[in-house]
Amino acid sequence: MNPKKQQILNAAYDLFINKGYNSSSIQDILDGAKVSKGTFYNYFGSKSECLMAIMESIGSEIRQRRMAAAVGMSANDPEVLAEQLYIRIKLNLEKNLFALYESIFYSQDPELKSFSVKQYSLEMEWISSRIVDVFGKEAAPYALENAAFVHGYVQQLIHLWRLVSVDNLPADKLSSFVIRRLQATIALQIAAKDTFFGNLKLPLAASADDVTLEELAPLLEQYAQKLKDQDNIKQLAQFLAAELAAETPRKALIESVLTTLANDNRIESELSIMIEQIWKHLADIA
Repeated sequence: MNPKKQQILNAAYDLFINKGYNSSSIQDILDGAKVSKGTFYNYFGSKSECLMAIMESIGSEIRQRRMAAAVGMSANDPEVLAEQLYIRIKLNLEKNLFALYESIFYSQDPELKSFSVKQYSLEMEWISSRIVDVFGKEAAPYALENAAFVHGYVQQLIHLWRLVSVDNLPADKLSSFVIRRLQATIALQIAAKDTFFGNLKLPLAASADDVTLEELAPLLEQYAQKLKDQDNIKQLAQFLAAELAAETPRKALIESVLTTLANDNRIESELSIMIEQIWKHLADIA
């Protein structure tokens, strides 16, 4: 990211956390970042755009860490899902994201409201998709409502922990506990065929299962062509595209490249999403 843009985002983040989004002005951001108004508007059209950029940057970091924790592991391992959930909880706490979420929730800005709905939908879809990975296709009719269960359970247990304990929240124990409860809930639902949403889906949902390995190859190649100053990432993306298009893709090599990319914090969210899609299809490669 451009250093000036990152400088503005860092200053805005500190202000929004410590002073509050509504109480912070663009001038406060300019003063904190030590940049001119013209420089600010080179990157952001408004204060709300700046907040959305912060949230997108953090979201990208969460996806990156989730993927780094998962590569080389089986997609159907519940412990991997627990680790990925832990990453989200840990970053939420470290970056005090609850304050930023509240800023968006209480804002009257329609653009922020729309952004919030989209981000929530994407997270629910991600959890739903991972639930199907872990518990199989038979869990699909129950995945969305259980994504809501996971999301709400985590939030409420964090709130309650702060009321009943002065100790730091044990985020790793929380994530493992939630996944154990999820396992029990889904087993009961499958046995009883008890669903609330049934076949209803999120309007913004775009599951990784909808994209095949063959379809991912040209998408990766197209993405690689757009990269300008990241030759190493470009070469790895092109290598992956070629392997996926091959008659007999080499699974070990693909896993090795996925591991390298997943641990490179320079990759953008578009590529991290494709990496996760490939990882979830690895079991299909002989």
